[in-house]
Amino acid sequence: MKPTFIIAEAGINACGNLDIAKQQIDLATMCGCDSIKFQIYDTDRLYDGDRTAKTYKEHQRGWFSYKNFRVLADYTTIEWMATPFDVEAVDLMEDIGVRRYKVATRSVIDHKLMEAIAKTKKPVIFSTGRHDTNTVKASLDILSDNQITLMYCVPNYPTKVKDLNFGRMTKMAEIFKVPYGFSDHTTGIWASIEAVRLGAEAIERHFTVSRSLEGCDQICSLEPNEMKLLVKSIRQLEAYRDVL
Repeated sequence: MKPTFIIAEAGINACGNLDIAKQQIDLATMCGCDSIKFQIYDTDRLYDGDRTAKTYKEHQRGWFSYKNFRVLADYTTIEWMATPFDVEAVDLMEDIGVRRYKVATRSVIDHKLMEAIAKTKKPVIFSTGRHDTNTVKASLDILSDNQITLMYCVPNYPTKVKDLNFGRMTKMAEIFKVPYGFSDHTTGIWASIEAVRLGAEAIERHFTVSRSLEGCDQICSLEPNEMKLLVKSIRQLEAYRDVL
């Protein structure tokens, strides 16, 4: 079996600071992650101009200019990827030359965005969130020429273990006959390891230089020592799996 694709989700944890973002990249590389992922959005478009939304200020603080995303992509030696939240972000990602796309839970119903991603014909890591099968199918039909990995995701920050349902992860993949993974918002590393044991081919974890930094995602983010242990544990599990 091929190794699990491990994504360090930088997200908005750098608080818009380019130096911290570069630290995230360096540390994710040191930890052995396969990819580091950012989020590309225009804050006002993301919130439809509602500046009173609970997390508006968090995303505004975590925002990077398109120019800075190019700087970060050029700086990265592992795979650099991103979640686009609008068509303009897809255009930027194509200009940068990404290998694959990530579709966030909130974007599953954005068919205009799906059409833009579909035109690239590149692999897509697709978070299902709480969407039902028909909603997921409507987007996957648009992405019919893209290689899909479905990501089981509970969009609670943090996610409690009692709220996990790995049966949904395997069932969705069985229905659509595609590989599956886990976008993990729990604290700690054990849910991610269990997902790999159950056949997840990709793991995505929010990643931070330090949880002492500001930001709504810090609470479910792994620090470098935790990410390093997660990567090591997954690779050990794979080694045992391959000889059994």
